[in-house]
Amino acid sequence: MKIYTRIATCCTLVLFLLLLAQPLTAMNAVNEKQSAENQPTARKYRIAYCETEPWVNYAGTLYGLVKALESSGWINNSDGLVYSEGQSDTGNMWKWLSNPDVSSQLEFVGDGHYTLSSMSAEEKEAMLARLAQQEDIDLVIAMGTAAGVLLASDRHSVPVMVFSTSNAVRSGIIESEQDSGSDHVWAHMDARVYKRQMTVFYDLFHFQRMGMVYENSSLGRVYAAVDDAEELAREMGFAITALPVVEPVKQDDQERYYNDLLTLHRQLAEEVDAMYLTMGPIDPARLAGLLQPFYEKKIPVFSQLGTEEVMAGALISVARADFTGVGNFGADNMIKILQGTSPRQLPQVFENVPHIALNLEVARKIGYKPPFEILLVADEIYQSIE
Repeated sequence: MKIYTRIATCCTLVLFLLLLAQPLTAMNAVNEKQSAENQPTARKYRIAYCETEPWVNYAGTLYGLVKALESSGWINNSDGLVYSEGQSDTGNMWKWLSNPDVSSQLEFVGDGHYTLSSMSAEEKEAMLARLAQQEDIDLVIAMGTAAGVLLASDRHSVPVMVFSTSNAVRSGIIESEQDSGSDHVWAHMDARVYKRQMTVFYDLFHFQRMGMVYENSSLGRVYAAVDDAEELAREMGFAITALPVVEPVKQDDQERYYNDLLTLHRQLAEEVDAMYLTMGPIDPARLAGLLQPFYEKKIPVFSQLGTEEVMAGALISVARADFTGVGNFGADNMIKILQGTSPRQLPQVFENVPHIALNLEVARKIGYKPPFEILLVADEIYQSIE
């Protein structure tokens, strides 16, 4: 059962801001109606989409973009769009969007939906060749770090908008928060999101050593925010134990992967007093079992991903509230790009409004009694592991 707690007084709002130790970003303009200069023109622009793999954040961000484009007059009616909170599939969403009646300004190209995890090296090469040679795509929406790294290439000049990366600078997609370094590349940045999460986690539990598991590669360290964790640990005086794991490359490798994760969790449960869960996506039905070593040792688990993992067995998370803010921010910049502005000239930083989720069954398992202040400001409280 889910309980929504609303912040009803100014006092509570102040408490909420103090808890997060980070001011909310000043991006209010993106939540307003687009000005007359951003209204659609007569040209129909062709849009493609590329995601690293199916994931809830990618589907949610795409939905947020579509709703914002509709509010701006660039999409006619999105009522038939197949989307529900927590879904990872974008294929059916794209199929619906590719209907010519969806927009008189945009064409979501039917054969322009790509998922890297199901593509061969030859198919990835063909996608890049299409962008470089065919000139039939006006803009690509890229979701995830791997998709951003592949598409932020000088092999083509098609504008690319990259969303939902762990850190677009550290992964080499862009040069800095202020400058992408490439005229055709733009990437959403919220560089402090994981440090904000870990700061809240530390303020709540004052742990001595925090555990992490990351995919065994340099990019895997970026996904898991290992460098952010180590920097924060030096600043705040706690230690980090980060262990690598090899992610599955095929479906029939899943069992090996989950067994490896469980082995690492058992090891960490003997060494740490807090766990920052970064490996994902994990099958929600498997998560509580994978976290059992931490329950037994009364160790709190914080989810980097957010609500979905708190529902499934993590204790707590501070993540984005929904996809409305980044959708508005992205749509505003997309319109400017389609109307001729260089992606490199546009702002890339937008900090999502934070959102606290807490699981009381997990709290009972580890003997944690949430302070009244946490219960007061929590946006979602789950009574059980769902």
